[in-house]
Amino acid sequence: MIALVFSYEVRERDAFERAYGADGEWADFFRQGAGYIGTELLRDVETPGRYLVVDRWESAEAYNAFAAANRDEYMRRVDDTRFYYDQELRFGTFETVWGIAQPGAEADHSG
Repeated sequence: MIALVFSYEVRERDAFERAYGADGEWADFFRQGAGYIGTELLRDVETPGRYLVVDRWESAEAYNAFAAANRDEYMRRVDDTRFYYDQELRFGTFETVWGIAQPGAEADHSG
């Protein structure tokens, strides 16, 4: 699984939350794509107007295939929602790390 993580400085909070929330316009659009898992919207409790958006996909290939197949619609949505925020920063694309033992941790193989 991968997570695309973005930070936003938002000017139109209600409109932004409607567009970028877990049940928002972007999530509805992404649900059309094979491999889309979900979106999480996080609001900073210390900095008003600051949000994180985390879009989860089964793989980078699934996301890239969706973005390529829906490029025109994707760019239209970017243009339509751009005025909700002052700044967007893409932190990156992160993958889930599964099954790695923590240093010093011993596996319990007792039955």
